[in-house]
Amino acid sequence: MSSSGAQARPVLVFYHIPGDGDEAEMPNAFPVLLPEGKIMLKDVRSKFPLPGTYHFRFKMRWGPEPLQVAWMDVTNESAAVPYFDGKVVAKVVRVSWDAQAAPSANGTAKAPAAAKAADVLSFDSPAVTPAAPPAQAPKDDFDMLFS
Repeated sequence: MSSSGAQARPVLVFYHIPGDGDEAEMPNAFPVLLPEGKIMLKDVRSKFPLPGTYHFRFKMRWGPEPLQVAWMDVTNESAAVPYFDGKVVAKVVRVSWDAQAAPSANGTAKAPAAAKAADVLSFDSPAVTPAAPPAQAPKDDFDMLFS
């Protein structure tokens, strides 16, 4: 086989949502096809199995010590996500139950003007209570596939 006909290979993205009570030791996972190169945030976002708008933080090694770990916020849709021990590991925060923000051509999320202030996270602003989930949430039996 020639090098120009590279086969796409699936890469599992492991994630947990602390706000939903998920534990980092028992992550969920979903596949992303990787034809060549690196996985971009837009690839992760497009294959993410849950509805809504999410903020992604990726686990990575930091510093000379092997036990130093950091969570890197990736916000540019065209940026490559970091690997941690050969895997993609994400901590995901739900911003909204609705898929309001869509990536724009330059790789940043574009939100409607009215919702923009609510989507901004700041360390100086008071804590904001997340919006209540819809009355009848769709049945999510994605994890049952791995039981």
